[in-house]
Amino acid sequence: MNPIHGMNEKRKLVITTALKLFSAKGSAATSMQEIAELCGMSKGSLYLMFKSKEELEASTLEYCVYILMDEMSQIEHESSLTSRERLHKQIEVLLTHVAELKEFLRVQLRSMMMDDEQQRKEHCTPQQRDIEIRTLHWFKNKLEDLYGSEIEPYTIDLILLTHGLFLSYVKIWFTEMPSLTVNKMATHLLQMMDYAAQGCLQHRPEPLIPLDQWPAWIAEPQLDATMLRHPVHILKQMQDIASSDLPAGQSKNDVLETIAILRQEIMEFTPRRAIILGMMRNLEGITILEPMHSELQHIMDTMYNRFIQADSSHT
Repeated sequence: MNPIHGMNEKRKLVITTALKLFSAKGSAATSMQEIAELCGMSKGSLYLMFKSKEELEASTLEYCVYILMDEMSQIEHESSLTSRERLHKQIEVLLTHVAELKEFLRVQLRSMMMDDEQQRKEHCTPQQRDIEIRTLHWFKNKLEDLYGSEIEPYTIDLILLTHGLFLSYVKIWFTEMPSLTVNKMATHLLQMMDYAAQGCLQHRPEPLIPLDQWPAWIAEPQLDATMLRHPVHILKQMQDIASSDLPAGQSKNDVLETIAILRQEIMEFTPRRAIILGMMRNLEGITILEPMHSELQHIMDTMYNRFIQADSSHT
């Protein structure tokens, strides 16, 4: 599920070299010629791999996100930590990466803020949508671990609040108060989340944006064939159909359990290939689910092909 694990070594070399240069002096001061030379290749060969410097920058940013996701996943499985301690440590890791990539991220964030919203949507890749949706589910689960399931209606409000505070902290850290520490910012951010969450649970205001109206949560099939539905939406549809249309009995229970396991595994930052493939096979041959199973398989081929390649000899 994490593309960096199956990445071509030459492509990885280019991206990591670019990342070092972008982080050291910013992307504007780094030329494609310089990157090519450090990678031991011609400028023409580099442009065969990446059509433009902008494309290389986008790939580098995506690479950073997936590296971060791997680290977040490792922390998630540290059973000696409480839910709160894990989240605190994950925020610290995120802030540390932001500090390391300061110059590169400064340009990327400015570009993102200046881009037209419609233009961003048109250029959104399946991988970017995957990250957006997976992050949303991850944050929702974090909130429920900390404050209980009653916090669900306020998921989007708390996401927007936390996102705004995080970016504001980073801006002040970089420009006005470099003496701020990662630990202090992480602790304070969690405290602000506590106050907001407790206030919501105590006073029960009407959410500004209910979770079931947030586009990334209820994404509908896109007319543009290049924009694929996220697997969690397909699995939710499969679950609804199986619940209502399959006859009661052990077979129905097995199907629902398989869908639940598959959904849980897909939402992991680093899902296990064997589990994904095994659960997909369990759902083969169920007539009423075949269209969705085919769609899901197509998405796996498109977005997560590292799971499929190793198994192709068996099909």
